[in-house]
Amino acid sequence: MRAPPVFLRYGWRSRSQYTSIGRRPFSSAKPIWQVAHKDDLAKIFDDQAYFEDFNNTSSYKLPFSFKKQETGLFKNEMLSSPSGLVEFSKQSLVDAKSLVEEMLNNTSDEGKLNYIKKLDQLSDILCRVIDVAEFIRIVHPSAKWANAAQKTHEILFEYMNQLNTNVELYTTLIDVLNDSVIASKLTEEEIKVGEYLKQDFERSGIHMDPETRNNFVAITQEISLLGSHFNNEINASDSSWCAITTQDLESIEDQHIKKEILLLQSKYKGEKIANEYYVPLFARIPYAILTKCTSSELRKKVWVALHNSSLESISILDRFVAYRALLSQMLGYKSYAHYQLEHKMAKSPENVVAFLKNIQNSLKSSTVLDELKLLNSFNDEKNVQKDDDLLLDEIKPWDRDLLVSRMQKHKQQDIAVQTKISEYFSVGTVISGLSKLFEKLYNVSFVPEATSSGEVWQSNQVRKLKVIDNGSNQILGYLYLDFWSQKVMPSHFTITCSRRLHPWENISEYKKKVQLDQDYQLPVISLVCNFRDSFQKGPTLLSLDQVDTIFHEMGHAMHSMIGRTELHNLSGTRCATDFVEIPSVLMESFSKDLRVLAKIGRHYQSGEPISESLLQQAHHDKNTLSACETFMQSKMATLDQRLHSPEMVGKLASGLSAINSTEIYHSVEQDLRVFADKWSTWHGKFPHLFSYGAVYYSYLLDRAIAEKLWKGLFDKDPWSHEAGIKYKESVLKWGGTKDPWLCLADALGTEELKEGNSNAMELIGQNASL
Repeated sequence: MRAPPVFLRYGWRSRSQYTSIGRRPFSSAKPIWQVAHKDDLAKIFDDQAYFEDFNNTSSYKLPFSFKKQETGLFKNEMLSSPSGLVEFSKQSLVDAKSLVEEMLNNTSDEGKLNYIKKLDQLSDILCRVIDVAEFIRIVHPSAKWANAAQKTHEILFEYMNQLNTNVELYTTLIDVLNDSVIASKLTEEEIKVGEYLKQDFERSGIHMDPETRNNFVAITQEISLLGSHFNNEINASDSSWCAITTQDLESIEDQHIKKEILLLQSKYKGEKIANEYYVPLFARIPYAILTKCTSSELRKKVWVALHNSSLESISILDRFVAYRALLSQMLGYKSYAHYQLEHKMAKSPENVVAFLKNIQNSLKSSTVLDELKLLNSFNDEKNVQKDDDLLLDEIKPWDRDLLVSRMQKHKQQDIAVQTKISEYFSVGTVISGLSKLFEKLYNVSFVPEATSSGEVWQSNQVRKLKVIDNGSNQILGYLYLDFWSQKVMPSHFTITCSRRLHPWENISEYKKKVQLDQDYQLPVISLVCNFRDSFQKGPTLLSLDQVDTIFHEMGHAMHSMIGRTELHNLSGTRCATDFVEIPSVLMESFSKDLRVLAKIGRHYQSGEPISESLLQQAHHDKNTLSACETFMQSKMATLDQRLHSPEMVGKLASGLSAINSTEIYHSVEQDLRVFADKWSTWHGKFPHLFSYGAVYYSYLLDRAIAEKLWKGLFDKDPWSHEAGIKYKESVLKWGGTKDPWLCLADALGTEELKEGNSNAMELIGQNASL
């Protein structure tokens, strides 16, 4: 996912049925173990012994040599150690400065013709470092690697901000774009990248006087540092304990919970007050209270304590919101939201707010109320008649877990069905099924590939897949999959973007740092999930929600693979932020379709296909509160808009400290009502307030768009090759080189969408069930 600065991208069971393969004899032909057959794909993920044998026997350096090839992370030879990462950043900085000097000194026609390509190359040099460093900081289990990643960020970030405000680079770009003779010889993609970079230069304050520009750079750096601190503080709290009264303790009906709390009192090291007890906000006890205890007052105390952020987190949030408001004011925008949305699909915050209100009104008047009525039927006071409007306020956020728990107990059969169904969806079965689906839709498939020593961060659990275009037998890129991370919630990381190397670039040197197909830099993507801590006893079996997660993240990955452009700035997911979630959200429609699941699901022991009746049972109650979930997401998007609105710019008149995000959060919650939280400071635990910043609505917009694409292309047949190629050719392959609204108009055959105006937004929102 693209960030505003030109040169920086963050993004943001039972015993196995298989037996280990034996070592095969050497021959002069390509070793049979070098690449597994695609039919063995499920075994690579589900049978640990099979995987380890495959990986160990696949990496011999030379025939008759038992020393594995050694490399660095993602086959970057410089990333063999934490110090290597720091050295990589320093060397990249030297390379970047050298390239800038060369670009500014070459004023010939040839220099002008190659100027945009070299700007793109410059961006790639820096993004390649900062992206892998960000991945390492978040995913790598070693603190030394994480510290090196932080140092890398510090080495590069200031320089990248300097580039964004480099007047010489900007004026030379303007000269190239305005030279009709030169421009006539550039490709459409080069012109598009040039215009995009021009916009970002201008949105980075390039026209400011030197002193103001220096202040702008300082503010941008401060926002970045605050964002890093905010992410680090997300899981922090000011206390790990919640104080309750003797009356609260006595209200606990479950004697086991009460006994556990009493046994833990000696662990509490804070100041103790008479007639107070202390509930730990970790392990199982707080969740047991929320799901089992009938005392609303007790549940409220525990729920609020669990959802409170640290004071430091809220302070950081208030500060970066204030600095963003100041930054937008310096650039002449009404607000940070206006600044952010200027070149997005939505165009303006006014369009976004109207879109969100339409969704909220539609949901609140229909399905949300139905779901709340269902929940309320499990309330102790269910016989008390409540009108619809009162019901919106009556069910408190700390009631939800209790009522859902009661509903699930009432549906024990459904829980058994969900447990049973997971036996048909091991990780390997799902990955193999996705490969078959992509082969049918796009003629693209996955082939496992062994990794070299040092290539991955956890050699016993990371799997590597090569993505192949079956028609041309062309390598599209590489996937590194870790489904058993102990650090990361499900995430998609772009390590390297695709692009064509230019004649002046040294391919032999690039081979040491990136993975190539001749002169083409292949995309490298990592998907990381936290499905199970221990996976060596047998296949990891997935819930349907986890199947959705893999499909979602794989949607991003295929966008990166198929969006194969010449220049990296517009490759794959480097498109408009409010367009980037469409491929991933669309994949969730596939994972929810019984026709897809019926062909993919296979029992992990017997290999029997899943029955249609079992699938129908599981799906009947899978999304009991799906409308409420969508509404809650709309509340987060509304909060995101409020915190980046003209209201914040107006508060600057009273100083940077005048912004109070908690006050705004409670105001949004009170206005929108459903499970309204007017007590906690949960918003300080919401990382997207920083990483998206006024663009969080894109999840809902993209869900509405994905719904239109599903109904227009795949609803009749989700395995349709014709529909898959239509979607691939009209949407996926373009990356960011084509206006998203034109992509949608082509895919759906709807001319009105081409304008990309408020009417187009209304068309997308019409009849959206989300």
